[in-house]
Amino acid sequence: MAIIARKRTNRHRAAFKKSIEEVRLYKPALWHHENEPICSKKKMKRLILLIYFLPFGINGQVLDWTFETKGPIHNTPVINESIVYIGSADGLFYALSEADGAQKWSYNSKSPIYTDAAIWNDLVFFSNEAGRLIALNKHTGKLEWQFQAEPESSQDLWDYYRSSPVVCKERIFWGNGDGNLYALDARTGIKNWSFQTEGPIHASAVVDNGTVFIGNFKGMLFAIDTETGVEKWKFQAIGSHYFPNAEFQRAPLVHNGKIYIGSRDLNLYVLNKETGRGIWHFTEPGGSWIIATPLVHEGKVFFGSSDTYTFYALSEKSGKEKWNIRTYTRSYGSPLSYASQILFPGFDGKIRAVEPETGNVLWTYQTHTSKINYGKLYDENGKFRTDLKINSALQGEQLINALGPIVCTPLLIGQSLIFGSVDGKIYKIQLP
Repeated sequence: MAIIARKRTNRHRAAFKKSIEEVRLYKPALWHHENEPICSKKKMKRLILLIYFLPFGINGQVLDWTFETKGPIHNTPVINESIVYIGSADGLFYALSEADGAQKWSYNSKSPIYTDAAIWNDLVFFSNEAGRLIALNKHTGKLEWQFQAEPESSQDLWDYYRSSPVVCKERIFWGNGDGNLYALDARTGIKNWSFQTEGPIHASAVVDNGTVFIGNFKGMLFAIDTETGVEKWKFQAIGSHYFPNAEFQRAPLVHNGKIYIGSRDLNLYVLNKETGRGIWHFTEPGGSWIIATPLVHEGKVFFGSSDTYTFYALSEKSGKEKWNIRTYTRSYGSPLSYASQILFPGFDGKIRAVEPETGNVLWTYQTHTSKINYGKLYDENGKFRTDLKINSALQGEQLINALGPIVCTPLLIGQSLIFGSVDGKIYKIQLP
């Protein structure tokens, strides 16, 4: 593991902005005559060095720090009291300083970690591929208790996620690949109840007003009483010709009395929260999965698709399409609202910001891993190369993974984003 700190002072930022302004001023005509530069060689040298070495984007994003683990990261970091908590497929669970990414402590769970953490009082919870839900002291990393369920396994190449623990009123709700939703005492890890859904659970639960909502890999969404574990209602997704199981991979969204959830059967479903009855659904016109938990913001529903590489804005009321843009990358992380912009991550190692009304791309942040390997998959116009020969799904996924996909939902803290990548790194960037 290694940390690369890239904190910049206000003086550095001011120098960079001044240099960028010089580029804008001199760009129309860098040379007045053949050997008579408008901008002196000394100034140009300083300008080039600043642009090359400082981790600033032209649009103002600043890389504060990175922390390198030894395995892919599929999960979203959690922050508490200025400490970032996150697990990695290397089996280690990390506590890092938000300020500079310095490691406070780590815990070796001895099995890959693909779940988000949850914080309750002095405890931090997560689970691993061995099927263990683990509670640590958040200050020291000391093991407090663990609960054993069945070991996890991937359903296929695209099964990136596992059900993350969710804490509500001293109780933890956590799904497992054995099909059970477990309710555990947060203090002790003792099971209060379990509910069998008859299908692997890799999506996370959502708790709202005494009800826990959770979907499984069989296209079933359940509403369950948090106190008793008794089913209130069940919804079965439609299914499609190629994906009859209509797998739910990510948590539903509860918003204004409605449930929003995307499926591999090409549909985004909107249901009545109290009854589970359908209100409307949107079918992806190109035949792509809808995996991401959507964002509902100012009357629109935002989400990305899988293999049609499209980002959508729909009417919250009717589900009719407002606009879409082609990004040439999958997007499985949830969009975020920030400063009159919509942010979303991509499998190409980029984070994009778009204008909510039109979808116009305002800026893009690209990780260093993506920059290095981008040309292996994309041409100079950001479209897929036409000369590639891919002989299997596994080979294609390996090519995509070389970009360092951002498959998680970034954590937005003030004017900063913190996120992990399949390249094994955790990033913190400052937003413009």
